[in-house]
Amino acid sequence: MEVKERILKILRTVPKGVLYSTTDWHRILKEDKRKIRNALRELEDEGRIEIQKSGRPDKPLYRLREE
Repeated sequence: MEVKERILKILRTVPKGVLYSTTDWHRILKEDKRKIRNALRELEDEGRIEIQKSGRPDKPLYRLREE
């Protein structure tokens, strides 16, 4: 299963308000952070997830886009 599919699977199973950073995804998926960032960027470009800014510009948070 590719990284994008794994991210979406997890986001579909957690409560809607849960947000994850790239570091969180790295910890969960045990994948290279570059692969994770690319997958997250692709998912955002496809409109499947959204980014919410956190208090730190270097640590955006990601969640499933409301349907």
